[in-house]
Amino acid sequence: MSEAVQLEIFTVSAADPPWRDNRDAMEYPFLSLQKGRVKPIKFRNADVALSVHAPAEFGLASIWDWDLIIFAASHVNDGIEAGLKASPRIRFVPHDCLKQIGRSTGGKDYRELAQSIRRLRMTTVITNIRYDDEAGEERPFSWLTDYSLPKRYSRSSITPASPEGEPDPSRPWEIELPPWLYNAILRRRDILAVHPDYFQLTGGLERWLYRVARKSVPDKAEVPAIHFRMATLHERSGTTRPLRNFAGDIRKMAEAQPLPEYGLKVEKRGKHELVILYRDYAKPRRLPRGMKRLLIEGAAQSQRR
Repeated sequence: MSEAVQLEIFTVSAADPPWRDNRDAMEYPFLSLQKGRVKPIKFRNADVALSVHAPAEFGLASIWDWDLIIFAASHVNDGIEAGLKASPRIRFVPHDCLKQIGRSTGGKDYRELAQSIRRLRMTTVITNIRYDDEAGEERPFSWLTDYSLPKRYSRSSITPASPEGEPDPSRPWEIELPPWLYNAILRRRDILAVHPDYFQLTGGLERWLYRVARKSVPDKAEVPAIHFRMATLHERSGTTRPLRNFAGDIRKMAEAQPLPEYGLKVEKRGKHELVILYRDYAKPRRLPRGMKRLLIEGAAQSQRR
């Protein structure tokens, strides 16, 4: 047997990076929009097929669990732009992670972050999207290839609910991204900037629709907008909610306008309801690619003068 290869480790900094998400994962229903879902996701159209499943003990990785993937991808991308050596094996301080993605830092939050890591690891994806990453072969993968959680084994941390001890937030945690995600970061064109206010969205549908808008609305078009049939969006979401309930939720969102950067309208055209996503210039937009680093470098140069 060949010896296991020990990957180099990329250590995350405490500074907030410009946020980046995976382009393909923004477009298709790879994630549950509700917490606690165990029913598999299956999607197929003329060109794309995907299935997502997980053991019932863990449930499917959700759109909130995905915050950790955005966190990891953003830091690796920021490191590449800074000239650092990248690696799919990532070490981070859990306190910094929670703060950066807009979470609290109590004991419950660390336990939930650990559960997110477990769900990401135990969720299995089979898809024909980007077969070229695996030399044209069908090869299932998980959102995390591996992870390492240090544990506390004190008497107070071992309970019936946690017989193996509580995750220790005082020591760094480690995760490993699969090639499907890591290669997308290295290619750069397969990741997109996202608005930092994304993490303030509390609903799964709002989060999903922002990501659809970010992926689909053409920023440089004369009219930066795109429209979908309501039924098409319903299918793309992978939700378990009936179409009539899904449509009602979208209409409420059109009234509340919760999305960063984007607005949405619902219009009736013939037999179909159309959902129009558009760039809302009245809302603050994200910093353009590379702008945050230019601002930081400019401030550093000013201080040296």
